[in-house]
Amino acid sequence: MRDTPEREYCPRCNARVRSLQLADDLVRHHQCTDCGYRYENVSDGEFDEDGEFDGLIGIDALPEDDRDAMEGQVFLIVGNGTMIGGIELTSRTIADLVGEHGAPQSVLRSFTWPTHQWLLRRARRFSSYYVAIDQGRWRVCFTIRRLSPVALR
Repeated sequence: MRDTPEREYCPRCNARVRSLQLADDLVRHHQCTDCGYRYENVSDGEFDEDGEFDGLIGIDALPEDDRDAMEGQVFLIVGNGTMIGGIELTSRTIADLVGEHGAPQSVLRSFTWPTHQWLLRRARRFSSYYVAIDQGRWRVCFTIRRLSPVALR
C-alpha cells in the first residue's frame, strides 16, 4: 500500500484524513485521524496513454453488470450540459452528502438508481449542479454546468 499525497479533510469534523490506496487498485480508502470516520472513493479521472483526460474511469470500479447502465444514466443526466472534471465514486451516504450540501434541489427516482441534484452556483449565463447517483454500494458524483436560457432582444 502507498500513502496518497493529496490532502483530504473529514467531511464530518474537518480534521486530517489518512488515505491509502493499493498499487493497482482504483479505490482509495480514507479514515479520519480525529473522529475515525471511514469512507472510500475512486478519483474523478485520470489521463489515458494518449494524454487525454478520461473522466469516466471510475465506472470501472462498479460491478460489471452495472457499468453500461450507469454510463448511459450519467450521459442522460448531463444532457446538453457540460461535465466539469470527471465522475467520482464515493461510499459516503446520501445523508452525508445532505449534511454537507443541504437538502437536494431535486431527486429523480424514475431512473435505474435515484439521482440527487444540488445547485452549486447560479450565474447570469449558467448554473452549476452537483449530482449524486445512488448505485447502492457507491454514490456516483459529478458536477455539471448548464447554460441558462437567455431571451432574444
